[in-house]
Amino acid sequence: MDKYHNHIAIIGAGISGLALGCILQEARIPVVIFEKSNEVSNYGAGISISPNGIKILKNLKIYQDVYEQSSNPKKAVYFSNKIKINSFDVDVITTSRKVLYKVLLKKYISYGGEILFDHKLSNLCINNSEVHFLNNASYKVKHIAACDGINSLCRNQVLSSGDPIYSGYSVWRSIVDKTQDNIETLLGPNYHIVTYPISSSKVSFVAAIKTNKEYIESWKMPGTLEELKADIPRSADEFLSFLDERSILYKWGVFTRPSVNKLCFDNLTLLGDAAHPIVPFIGQGGCLALEDAYAFGQLIVSSNEDLKNTQRAYEDLRLQRIHKIKSLSERQGRLNHIQNPILAMGRNMVIKYLPTIGMHSIKQVWNYDIDNALSKIKQ
Repeated sequence: MDKYHNHIAIIGAGISGLALGCILQEARIPVVIFEKSNEVSNYGAGISISPNGIKILKNLKIYQDVYEQSSNPKKAVYFSNKIKINSFDVDVITTSRKVLYKVLLKKYISYGGEILFDHKLSNLCINNSEVHFLNNASYKVKHIAACDGINSLCRNQVLSSGDPIYSGYSVWRSIVDKTQDNIETLLGPNYHIVTYPISSSKVSFVAAIKTNKEYIESWKMPGTLEELKADIPRSADEFLSFLDERSILYKWGVFTRPSVNKLCFDNLTLLGDAAHPIVPFIGQGGCLALEDAYAFGQLIVSSNEDLKNTQRAYEDLRLQRIHKIKSLSERQGRLNHIQNPILAMGRNMVIKYLPTIGMHSIKQVWNYDIDNALSKIKQ
């Protein structure tokens, strides 16, 4: 029970959990990661890392390893009714979650980090800093960092937010063998499709549909090409032409939860999707997870492990940004799926002739400097 009594226990070996583990282990702060699975799988999941996330990859000393296994597209091209609207210069890393997980795990292990697989959380006692697992293992720890994802058991223990609510969007994903240089987005009535390269030979495909057809909230739910084509209008067939019956497709419903106004509870802190599940329409879920982990980890190090002061500073630093990105993501979803043809034409005119207006908010998100924000909050 007392084996890890002086350790920070990280629940979940996802992006935020592994990144936090790297920071703490490098600083020689006792830490252990508990992961419910026994392997890392991609489940058809790509990820885009914008400049705010790239800065953190560099600070974690893993940028080059991720870069060499990923893509770095320089253009984002937008289409509507199969006609190109405009293109924009970008500087992002597009990769698979599997690559990012493995690079983070390798870095964590290289620091001597300990990770216990096959440890699915069953219960926790926050007041006593105890974690209990389905395999009957139990440990008393110094602090609990809840990085256990969108269906976080840790969050459910401290927040009574009710059942998740279907957002009105369902999403299809796949990773396919294909070469592509740019990020390509097709905007249509009640749907949009995004494809982007994640390596020299693979592309991530994502199709989001505004629909009353409520798929379950699971990254692991398989689907068929026939089902996908039934969800997407025939006018988009050209953007589906590289898919065939051999393509491994996944589908899931996007659900929303109330905005959080608190991230820290006694001996527990929420990070990543456990703290702020958001709709995936500006590609910031992974970057927010990296920001959370980096902020919390650096605050622990700089405070000499004063966890109460760390929690206060972390909450002050992160809440406003989390709320802003959640709002922008929801707004982008509405813009992407405009059904009214006149409003859609207006949106397309803005993208074509006034692109700085449309890109202003995104650039603000991308240009966020976590180190600068930390330096201000420490003063």
